Amino acid sequence: MLRQLFVIVCLAGTTTALAQQPKNSPAKPKEKQAAEIDYKETGASMPPIKVLLYEDSAKKSLTKEKGNTKGGKKADNVYLTSEDLDNVANLFVMMFNPTCSHCEDEAAVLRNNIFLFKKTKLVLMANPGMKQYLPDFVNRQHLDEYPSFNIGIDSSDFINKTYLFQMLPQINIYDHDRKLLKIYNGEVAIDSLKKYIE
Repeated sequence: MLRQLFVIVCLAGTTTALAQQPKNSPAKPKEKQAAEIDYKETGASMPPIKVLLYEDSAKKSLTKEKGNTKGGKKADNVYLTSEDLDNVANLFVMMFNPTCSHCEDEAAVLRNNIFLFKKTKLVLMANPGMKQYLPDFVNRQHLDEYPSFNIGIDSSDFINKTYLFQMLPQINIYDHDRKLLKIYNGEVAIDSLKKYIE
């Protein structure tokens, strides 16, 4: 009888010890955090875009923010947003520096072939620190004469999310669903771009 009692006590002690084991057991693997989107990878979705438009581009009156028009006065801050870029064709986003000669040359290539861009939209954006140089760039390239060009300053951190930090200009091409098709760095011949223009 003592022997049976001893076995029961030992089993009870083992069960109690096992019940307390989670303190000493290895930690469960943490749930994987949602991976951030790499906007630089082919097939990635386009990040939200918000461009403070240069004065002449703003005349097209896209999305107006609070305080833009009062009593018929000229709009001060007009923004181009993702919602303004309909998905009927591909989209070209050219990141540039208005003081860069390669960027001027590429803008001239696009301007000289603007007749090809029947549906495809063009957005040219510079870093906020380059705002003061935009007027000279636009005037030298006569871009204000072409309504297809939407020119302005990045206001949504788009450049930091998508720029490869290789060479300017950088042209990101997005499809109808706003998925990244191709990135070009530096000057690009129109023949290379034609297959993406609609």
